[in-house]
Amino acid sequence: MAPWNGGLIGDVDDVHAALARVNQQAQTRGTTALLTQPVTTGDDITPATTQLLPCDPQILPLLPWTGLRRGTTIAAVGSTSLLITLLAAAMRDTGSWAAVVGKPEFGCLAAAEAGVPLDRLALVPEPGPDWPTIVASLLDGIDLVAVQPPPGTSDTVMKALSARARQKGAVLIPTRAWTGAEVVLEVTGRRWHGLRDGGGRLRDSQIDVRAAGRGRAVRPKTATLAVGDTRPPIQIPASPVDAGPPPAAGNALWERVEPLPPPADLWAGMRVPVTGRRLS
Repeated sequence: MAPWNGGLIGDVDDVHAALARVNQQAQTRGTTALLTQPVTTGDDITPATTQLLPCDPQILPLLPWTGLRRGTTIAAVGSTSLLITLLAAAMRDTGSWAAVVGKPEFGCLAAAEAGVPLDRLALVPEPGPDWPTIVASLLDGIDLVAVQPPPGTSDTVMKALSARARQKGAVLIPTRAWTGAEVVLEVTGRRWHGLRDGGGRLRDSQIDVRAAGRGRAVRPKTATLAVGDTRPPIQIPASPVDAGPPPAAGNALWERVEPLPPPADLWAGMRVPVTGRRLS
């Protein structure tokens, strides 16, 4: 087999000759040392810090990245508390915006207590049949878009919206099963705390979350998250001020005290004079 010296590859012999030439030069060129490493997939590449949004430390072990990766679809199924936890950590200190579409039961009070800045949260509780168009438009300029798709949503619509999020660098968070999601976080159990025998009130809860997905997230993981602490902050009363004993009757303070006028008769204007003879 003649050595290959460049030019067009015409047949199988030229292919083998070209590969032999490349391998021979690779042994003497330091710039090709990385070619000896195993080939990795796109999911194995650690994204740059600018491609990540902050994530709650309790959820981080369930993700294949060190934050919420822009351009991905991360489903949060089974609990609004899980969705609020994701939004709060991603929005609190970053200036990011978020939108929640098709979820009229979303609780703004609970979101605010968890740390979601409501002045950067857009709500579309009843988007109607054009919800895919609304979600696509929001993905153009908002960092995180949560959507509760109606039953029967087609795989084509789901894949198209995930592709739109990937193109725009947004994070799409569906709250129901979603075809093509990189990670699916699903609540499998919940426990409340605060009630005692015969009394008490619910203070907080724990949710069990199972994570699975594609690529590096294909192996299922589980974690327990503490969410929904609704206890009011403890108000410590100020130290009482020692006002001292009241002044005696002969004190100079009494000379400046003026008597209050007698109270007005509030009923005077409402009395109706009675006329006529008295019945005996």
